[in-house]
Order: sequence, then C-alpha cells, then structure tokens
Amino acid sequence: MYVKEYIKIKDLKDGYLYEIIARNAKYGIWREVSKGFLISRIKFGSNYIFEEYHYDFSNFFGTAQPVKEIEQSPFQVSKNDFENSDKQYQQLMIEYLNKLEGDRSYQWPNQSK
Repeated sequence: MYVKEYIKIKDLKDGYLYEIIARNAKYGIWREVSKGFLISRIKFGSNYIFEEYHYDFSNFFGTAQPVKEIEQSPFQVSKNDFENSDKQYQQLMIEYLNKLEGDRSYQWPNQSK
C-alpha cells in the first residue's frame, strides 16, 4: 500500500524515528547516508535490523514512505559501518522498535505458544 502524500527525502532528519508505510514495518529510523529506514524485521523466526529504502530513492528498491515524524531516536545511525556495529547495540535498537511495532509474531496453524 502506497500513499500520495508522504515526507520527502530532503525533509527527513538523520537518526529520527518515523511512522512509515512499508513492506515489513510500521516504524523506522531514518539513515541519511543510505537513504533508508532501519527497521525491526521478523522473518522465519529471526528478528533483526533490516533497511527499507525511501520510496523516492530507487525505482527498484524503494519501499518505505514516511508519513509522520515521531522523535529523535537514541541511536547513532549515520556511520557507514553501522552493519558491523556491536550486536548488543543492534539488539537495543530491535527492542526499541519492537515496543512500537507491538506483537508481530506469527503462529503457524496447529502450533501452540
């Protein structure tokens, strides 16, 4: 689902949390250096930091449209080597984003929690 009115790249603030319309999350932290949002993604039972790129950045990979600025996040995301940052640091970011996302766990049919 895409919307006509959303926040353009030039108006975003590095390291800020935004409500987004995206394939894999409702919230993301803007990362200016890569023109993407860091999100908490759950896939095949794994929860990890993933990047969804701004809709205007790429015709092929742009999937995220920011619709509302929430707050300045407590994370430093502008470094080019963020992907190699401490796993504990990334886990703190996952926990921060998951609090906003709420329960996104998927229960397979015939499986009890």
